[in-house]
Amino acid sequence: MKKILITGAGGFVGTYLIKELQKSADFEIYGAVFSATSDVSSLLPEGHIIEGDLSNFSFASELVQKSAPDVVYHLAALSVVGTSEAKALSVMNTNTTISYNVLEAVRCFAPKARFIAIASANVYGAVTDTSKAIDESLPLRPLNPYAVSKVSQEMLATMYSLAYGLDVVIVRPFNHTGIGQTTDFVIPKLAEQFARIEKGEVEPVIEVGNLDTVRDFTDVRDMVQAYALAAQSGKSGQIYNLGSGTGHTIKEILDILQSLSPAKVEIKVKEELVRTADVPVLICDASKFNAITGWTAKTSLNQTVSDILNYYRGK
Repeated sequence: MKKILITGAGGFVGTYLIKELQKSADFEIYGAVFSATSDVSSLLPEGHIIEGDLSNFSFASELVQKSAPDVVYHLAALSVVGTSEAKALSVMNTNTTISYNVLEAVRCFAPKARFIAIASANVYGAVTDTSKAIDESLPLRPLNPYAVSKVSQEMLATMYSLAYGLDVVIVRPFNHTGIGQTTDFVIPKLAEQFARIEKGEVEPVIEVGNLDTVRDFTDVRDMVQAYALAAQSGKSGQIYNLGSGTGHTIKEILDILQSLSPAKVEIKVKEELVRTADVPVLICDASKFNAITGWTAKTSLNQTVSDILNYYRGK
């Protein structure tokens, strides 16, 4: 039986990854949690849930020794892009420290483990040519502290691959969403507001920033399938983009929500809500990953948005 360690297992994506991996009886899964946003006690045995602070190297070392992993999925990070400017030093220092500690602990105590470094498409940042999808060769031009921390994570993972021979695969997921993601993220935030308007809890008005921002949204259930395939089939030392390949504006998201809702909602654009360091367009070219795995995102955006809206409706 192959032992799996998931850092950030109590977070939004971590819970979905646990469920995806549990489809196979061949995995024994350990989850590292810290201030978890969701309860994984129903998903993993008590002895396989390990709580602690990964910014402490002693804990990271104990974690790797206890789990003795064959595969590590490194998800743990401070991950809200919108607040990363206000908390710039905390985001950069914490995410870099966590990544270093986990990699170093793996080098010391599980050097044969496969390490899946979950980076972010935010590393591409200020894309100069927005007329085509982004492939892995594009230069990194980060626009916010979160993106800088993810570049640092990638560089650390690359260093451990080159200098110490660790089996590292880096993935750059584009935007992904689903039930359970917090309202710090755009689709859950808008869906929750629509649901509250339908219930008569708030006025039928939603204030937004830039309606023209383009993002490549993938359902989290599809994304964790890609993570599992990266561990199975990814080539050591390689970087893979993960996304649907289709861009959608924030206005399109609002249009989908309006089409699903009986409430008529007024949309107000507020200049103060526009992020000064936002990435204008991010659309994924995942052909490199598709070529080795056959993976494509299968869940439609309409279905994902509908699922999230129904969650906030209480259905």
